[in-house]
Amino acid sequence: MFLDNMDSIKDLNLIDEINDSLTIALVNNRLKLLFWNKNPEVSENDDEKEDLNSKQSEETNEEKYLKALRDYQERLSAYALREKSGDSGLLSEKIDYLTLILAANSKNHNIYIKKLAEEYAEKVLLEEGDSRVNIWDFIDVAANSRNNDLHLERMILEGNVVLLSKKRQSIYNFEKIRLKIKNYVDMVRNAEMPKEIKDLLVKKSEEAFDGINIEYNIESGIKLSTKEYSGEIPEDWHPPCMREILNDILSGGSPSHYARRSFVVYRFVSQFDPNLRPIEEGIITNRSAQDIATEEQIERFLDEIINIFKSVGDFDVEKTKYYISHNIGYKVANHITHCEYCKNWRDDGGKGLGYYCRPDPTCSRKDIIHPLDYLCHNINRHVKKSE
Repeated sequence: MFLDNMDSIKDLNLIDEINDSLTIALVNNRLKLLFWNKNPEVSENDDEKEDLNSKQSEETNEEKYLKALRDYQERLSAYALREKSGDSGLLSEKIDYLTLILAANSKNHNIYIKKLAEEYAEKVLLEEGDSRVNIWDFIDVAANSRNNDLHLERMILEGNVVLLSKKRQSIYNFEKIRLKIKNYVDMVRNAEMPKEIKDLLVKKSEEAFDGINIEYNIESGIKLSTKEYSGEIPEDWHPPCMREILNDILSGGSPSHYARRSFVVYRFVSQFDPNLRPIEEGIITNRSAQDIATEEQIERFLDEIINIFKSVGDFDVEKTKYYISHNIGYKVANHITHCEYCKNWRDDGGKGLGYYCRPDPTCSRKDIIHPLDYLCHNINRHVKKSE
């Protein structure tokens, strides 16, 4: 893995590299290969439109992928020739580092983490029998991944060794790699640097992602239409807890049941009635999804949330749709299961909420006692500025 070999970047001049058109083209090629959909969904209508002759004449998805791979390898060879380097492997790792740096500075950084972790995890050979992992190594990964399938109480232990079945080997390998990549991406994102350098990295990251097909666009977020505000809600208007859960999901993480529930309900209520709270005037509110949104709006919301949850390892379309419908009080339930109050995030009683509670100065305001209060505060602040 390129993160284990620092030789490829010891003499790296970052500014020169990202201003080089060949380097950006290589990073773009690398991202295309990484984000390539190797199993595209083909609708029945598409099948009907194509006859046998047209199918034979057109390139298959695999052939297109191999062509893109050859383009990358040819560009890499040209790069090696220009750099007068005979070690194409080292140069490939250098491009991987530059790709990570630019991806970390893009809005797609979380999906990049998931895709890269999947790519490397696929290369790890699984043992036929039970794999033996040191218990402390296992705990280090399991505690930070928060994946339900890696809870220690579910594992078989032999002394200080954890036995992993083939399925759990796969999950463990993915989480171990994902956490390592996430750590590097977070370091790059949080690195202190002059504003002009940061702006350049963001600009070049947009060039690097040009033409890349992203499954979920983080910018296609929540749109609100109320008498106070109408338009798309900027990402930083949402509370840190909700941003953290979304980031975790998109990077391939697996939030707890309680975290997912609060996230789903927050996303729903924030779009259609951000002033709705679990308790109003001392009385528990008992509202259904159709009390605050039309059936068409609800169905569209379900599609949007399902698209987000595709990144989660234990994703199942029908189960997810049922689970979301139940939480928002639609068809299978008659009332909204509300997002938790802030006090329950700070002291979560093992519900897996505390990890995502990263309070900022706005969270410390006395009038912010619920995640939706944070959003309403930002909406009101924007409205006052606009008046």
